[in-house]
Amino acid sequence: MNVKTMEGLVGAKSNINLSDTAMGVYRQAVQKGDTATAQRALGYAGDMVNQAEAYETKAKEGMKEDTNELNEKAKAQQEKIIEKRREDQKDLENQIEQSRKPNGDTIQISKEGKPVSPETSDTETEIAHSAQIPSNTDTLEMPSVLYNSAGEVSLQKVPEQAEISVVI
Repeated sequence: MNVKTMEGLVGAKSNINLSDTAMGVYRQAVQKGDTATAQRALGYAGDMVNQAEAYETKAKEGMKEDTNELNEKAKAQQEKIIEKRREDQKDLENQIEQSRKPNGDTIQISKEGKPVSPETSDTETEIAHSAQIPSNTDTLEMPSVLYNSAGEVSLQKVPEQAEISVVI
C-alpha cells in the first residue's frame, strides 16, 4: 500500500472523528442555549471536515499511484511470460529442426561398389570393396526371412502369394 494512501485514510478517519466530537459539543451548547460555544464548535467541526476532505484527496492520489504501480508490475510480468514463451518456442523449433537432421554419417556408394564421397578413408574403401555387391543387377533383392519368438532365423519358406491381414 502506498504511503499517501495510508496517510490519507488515517488522516481522514481521524479528522472525521474529531469533527464528530466538535459536533457533539455543538449539540450540547445548542441545548444549553450557549451560542458562542455552539459557533466555536461548529467552526472546529467545519475545519475538521475540510481537513478530512484534503486527506481524502491525498488517499485518492495514493490509490491511483497504487493502481498504476500494480498495472506496471502486471505488464512487466506479462512481458516476462511472453518472452519466456518465445524462448520456449524457439527451443522447441530448434529441437524439431535437430530431430529432422540425420544422426549418423552417410556415405554414397557408386555402382562399382566404391565410396563416392571425398571424406571416406581407406578403411571405408576396403570395407566397401570387401562387401559382395553384385555389379550386374541394378537393385538388390533381399531373401525373405522369418524369425521365431527367440529372434532366430527360421528356415520356413514364405509363399509368393501370401495374404497379410492386419486387424486393429
